[in-house]
Amino acid sequence: MSDDSDTIEWYEKSLPKVPVPELEKTLSRYLEYASVVAAGQGKNIETTRKAVEDFTNSAVDVQQRLKEIAKNEINWVNRFWLPEMYLRIRLPLPVNSSPAYVFPKQTFEGAEDKLRYTALLIRGLVEFKDAIDRKSIDRELSTGASKQNMCMVQYDRVLGCYRQPRKDEDFQHMRNKNNRGDEHVTLMSDNQAFLIRTRVKGELVPASGVLRQLQEAARVSANRAKEIVIPIGAASVGERNDAGACWEELLKVEENAASLSAVNQSLFVVCLDDGDNNNTIPNVSLEKRSDGVAAYSEETLVENGLHLLTGGGSRAHGLNRWYDASIQVVVRSDGLSGLCIEHSAAEGIVIIQMVESALRYVRKHEGNNLMFTSSNDFSFSPRVLTWVVSEEARRLMDKQREDFDELHGEMQLEALIFDDFGKEKIKGWKVSPDGFIQLAMQLAHYRLHGYLVSTYESASIRRFAEGRVDNIRATTPEALQWVTAMAKADEPKEERVRLFRKAAEKQAIVTAENISGYGIDNHLCALSVIASQLGKGEHPLFADPLWAETLRFPLSTSQVTTSLDLEGSYLCYGAVVRDGYGCAYNIMPNRIIFAPSAFRSNSRSNLAGFKNAIRDALREIKSLLDRE
Repeated sequence: MSDDSDTIEWYEKSLPKVPVPELEKTLSRYLEYASVVAAGQGKNIETTRKAVEDFTNSAVDVQQRLKEIAKNEINWVNRFWLPEMYLRIRLPLPVNSSPAYVFPKQTFEGAEDKLRYTALLIRGLVEFKDAIDRKSIDRELSTGASKQNMCMVQYDRVLGCYRQPRKDEDFQHMRNKNNRGDEHVTLMSDNQAFLIRTRVKGELVPASGVLRQLQEAARVSANRAKEIVIPIGAASVGERNDAGACWEELLKVEENAASLSAVNQSLFVVCLDDGDNNNTIPNVSLEKRSDGVAAYSEETLVENGLHLLTGGGSRAHGLNRWYDASIQVVVRSDGLSGLCIEHSAAEGIVIIQMVESALRYVRKHEGNNLMFTSSNDFSFSPRVLTWVVSEEARRLMDKQREDFDELHGEMQLEALIFDDFGKEKIKGWKVSPDGFIQLAMQLAHYRLHGYLVSTYESASIRRFAEGRVDNIRATTPEALQWVTAMAKADEPKEERVRLFRKAAEKQAIVTAENISGYGIDNHLCALSVIASQLGKGEHPLFADPLWAETLRFPLSTSQVTTSLDLEGSYLCYGAVVRDGYGCAYNIMPNRIIFAPSAFRSNSRSNLAGFKNAIRDALREIKSLLDRE
């Protein structure tokens, strides 16, 4: 749950509420997707079909209760989706939940360059937040032919939302938006936490003032005897019930409560990492491709992404983190920088818009020494955050660290820079680029494993008040028909094309349903929670094994588009189930970047094979459509 119930109305009249889909339509779509999952498992769909029919007839009161809730709340989805998708999940945040966003590589001549860059980056983010607070940026519009106002609430929440671990369900703490006189960020340096001021008495601290605080904090942390450092970041890396119990123990001490209050009132967290993880960092090629974008190696993308996701584990930089914060800005001495994102506060596109603004601020001012001209008006020292750790708290931190290191060892990431074609070529085939990629991944999975699995792709519903996302499911019966035809050596080419077009058309329909508020996953989530509350949680629909299998996602995907002028940036994350794949992708005009991931020890997943299967599927579809 959250302690912030305010509705932000940005400039214009408030947006419409998310509609409540019709029960029959949602369950009909569910049956379609479940039939594909059943086919992959060799199961009969009839039991599921009967359960759906019975629930359709017997759940009128469940649907009616949802409509009553929707009438009285700004956004009925968030009442159910946020706890079920995030706050009640007990898995550790690293790898399982928190994505990473890699920035363009920097060149630092030394420690001073690194701190200057960090100071400018902090100032750029703070200026963006100041513009948000003053409502001085344009309200965003939806893409497509019919432009609609988008909800901007996520911008208000992302800098200043903190996920406090608790037993059973985490708590979203929102910093006081009305207290803009003094603001700060938390700095992690050598596993130690500091408070860095960014606004004092209503005035933003200049980059020079931020830099001086960073310099002093870096000096203090480096000179402190490592054996007396309490790696407090370990309290955020483990299973959420362990993290909650750890903080429950820590908060018995007033000194810890004061330090935690400073952290959860921070705008964001900044993590200064020294060294290079003791790994060999592949060099970035300076060769330019035909589209003018620098050619970053796949190996570099992988290493950088892994560092942002786990920091190399607890023996490297993994405890120089605070995973409960919505935004962690990581800067490493070799020029790597980026974000690790706690996802419950906002979607990736909102965060990317924010950080791209900050990166352009850095680019604009990085050669301006006047930005670092001394100012006696802002001569502050960083505040060292101190901790008193009992034996029980230390035990819980050690347990979290062990779980975290296991996750770090299990995290497997690949990168695929596909240069054969990109968005422009796909448009020439009169196919939605996103739909094309989704179908290519279905074909890749089918080629590799011989069946399809439930697939997640986030669909923005920000055209509604406080809208977040629903799920575009690519595993349709039409997609199954097409991939099956592609696997038959004697299938006529014309039939393969026809079935591809049919699957692409269905993908477009499903996408339109989702962004219009008529997707099925948010609705199914609400129905299951309300049914349980009304004593119908044991209905055969929910007891059916296909229910659980259809609502888990062995293939979790997300299109993340970054700006072409910020070359080398990309997003990655871990698989959301142990036997599955994660796969972020960026469709550029003339190439596509994929970031597939998996858990190393799982016997079902084959990450190298999946990467190669994606490449092969893209080329296979190109060959199919070029000869159409």
